[in-house]
Amino acid sequence: MYRIAVAALVLAATGCATTGGGGGSSGNATVAGVVRLPQTGLKTDGACDQLQVVVSSAATPSAAVGRAMMKASRGGRCSFTVSGVPSDTDLQVGLNADAGLKCENGAAPTISPAPAAVKLPNYGTANRDFTLSCGA
Repeated sequence: MYRIAVAALVLAATGCATTGGGGGSSGNATVAGVVRLPQTGLKTDGACDQLQVVVSSAATPSAAVGRAMMKASRGGRCSFTVSGVPSDTDLQVGLNADAGLKCENGAAPTISPAPAAVKLPNYGTANRDFTLSCGA
C-alpha cells in the first residue's frame, strides 16, 4: 500500500512539473474578476455568453493570450478567469461585447473601465472588474 502511494505521488509530481507554460503566448499568471450587469435596461439571460475578456500584449492588442472562461454568477454578474497569461510582460485587459448584446432601447451597452495595463509576476493574479450600463 505504501509503495502504491509513493508511486502515485511521484507520478503526480512529475506530471505537475512537466505541464504548463514555457513559451509563446502561454504562461503561469491569471487575470480574474467580475462583470456587473445593469439592474434594468438589459436582457441579462445569456448576457455572459456574449461577453469576452481579452488579455493581450500591449504591442499587439488584437492577439489574445491565455485561456478565457466566463460564466454566469449570482446577483446579475458574470465571473471570469483568464489563465495561462504570460508573466513579466506588459499586457492589457479589456472587455468586449458581441454586437448582439443590446440594451432595451437598442443601443449597445457601455463598458467601463476602458482597457487597462497590467504586468504580472510569476504565478501572480490580477483582479479586474468591469461594469456594463444602459442609459444615462
